This record gives sequence, structure tokens and C-alpha cells, in this order.
Amino acid sequence: MTPTLIIIGRFLLGLMFIIAGIRNFGRMDERRQAKTNYGFVLPDWMLILGFVVQIVGGMSVALGLWPQWGALALIAFIIPATLLFHNMFIFSGKEREPHIYFVTVNLALCGAFLIVFAIS
Repeated sequence: MTPTLIIIGRFLLGLMFIIAGIRNFGRMDERRQAKTNYGFVLPDWMLILGFVVQIVGGMSVALGLWPQWGALALIAFIIPATLLFHNMFIFSGKEREPHIYFVTVNLALCGAFLIVFAIS
């Protein structure tokens, strides 16, 4: 049963990033205008690279094709994305609350990818 649950869990985890990457490409005009927490917009090449990492890394994890590499790629995506768009330390009060949530979710996702890395 454990191998089956690992496959299902890995698939669902990867699927989340496949969907996110596809949705990000579909909203490219919106994403081009999104400012980081520091007030600047990312160049197109960086956005495209990030969305490709989401899709390819997600497929790698979901389908079990070099899942360790996919897990590491997605961790490498999550960390700078979190620092750029959810730096909870530059906000206070109610403004900080959603960022605390996203930071903790992203930490949990990194933990899940470390587990994928360890068992693959």
C-alpha cells in the first residue's frame, strides 16, 4: 500500500504545479504587471522560466520521471518566489497575515518536495 500512496501523493503534489504553471501562462498579461514586494516587475524571461519550471518540475514529480530533479527544481522556484512576493518581514499588522500564510504553505511544500527527494 505504501508505494501506491507515494505515487498518488507525488502525482497530486506535481499536478498542483502543472496547473499553476498553465494558469500562469494563461494569465501572462496579468503576471507581467505584477509587482514584487519590493515594487519592481520581473522581466518576461524570468516569468517564463519560472512558469516552465512549474510545469516541467510538476510533470517530473507527478509522473515519477527523475522526481528528485523535479523536486529540487520546484524548491528552487518556491524559495525566490516566496522571497519576492511573500516576504512577511516587510509587512506589519493585517497586511502581514496573508504573507505569513503563503510562507507557511510554501515551507510545507518544500518539506513535501524534500520527502519526494528522499524516497525517490
